[in-house]
Amino acid sequence: MSEEFQHRFAQGEADIQVEVVDKEGNPLGTMGKLEAHIPPGILHRAFSLFLFHTDGRMILQRRAGAKYHSPLLLTNATCSHPAPGEPVADAVRRRALEELGAEVSDLSELGIVIYQVDDDRSGLSEHEFNHVFAGRVDANSLAPDPDEVAEIVLVTPEELAQRRQQEPFTQWFDHVWHIGSDKFAAYGFVTRGLGSGNK
Repeated sequence: MSEEFQHRFAQGEADIQVEVVDKEGNPLGTMGKLEAHIPPGILHRAFSLFLFHTDGRMILQRRAGAKYHSPLLLTNATCSHPAPGEPVADAVRRRALEELGAEVSDLSELGIVIYQVDDDRSGLSEHEFNHVFAGRVDANSLAPDPDEVAEIVLVTPEELAQRRQQEPFTQWFDHVWHIGSDKFAAYGFVTRGLGSGNK
């Protein structure tokens, strides 16, 4: 891990604890967030939230440029980690409010995916037991934290497929997308007939 990213991590995230789990999601203990992301990575609990505007468009965020991991890449509305022992749905609502100023309605858990991806730029590894959620919010009410979010982008299914051909998304987007994509119609976002759109 480079000195640049060690410095970024020390500016507010080094003391954060994550919940270490086994492959069934049973808690095994806690670990510092940085330690859990040092390759090859320790499996830990995380979540990803897909949000949809009232007209059915998906809300993407472009991660802030100061983020130590995947800066300025597009991804789903928010991704984070629950505090050890915190109910995951509570953590989803908390982070949506902290990052986006979003009061989420119609929140539901769509499934779980385990993945391990390495980020060459930061030298970190994401090895996550990821709970995938979806919810609804009025995008006009969002007030994103500029330390977390550089831009909010609303897309139709066709526009999302086009974006994914034109520019890279975060490495974890594909993993969480495949868990939820066939369930997004309940939020007015119909993906039938569209490919993965990977760049």
